[in-house]
Amino acid sequence: MIFRLLLALCILLVILELVMHRHSTFPWEGWLGFYAVWGFVSLFGVVIIGKQLRRFIKRREDYYDE
Repeated sequence: MIFRLLLALCILLVILELVMHRHSTFPWEGWLGFYAVWGFVSLFGVVIIGKQLRRFIKRREDYYDE
């Protein structure tokens, strides 16, 4: 049910994007679905960077047992 609600919300936002005028600063901000794509790419980047960062800040399994 939550997935269906989120899907309906996404569809509603795309329809609103077609109807409403946005005052964009840069030309690419006016593209249809720009903020959805930007958000997806940003989240993907955070996940990839987080996986790489884990190598540096990871502790041993027995770190608290000592």
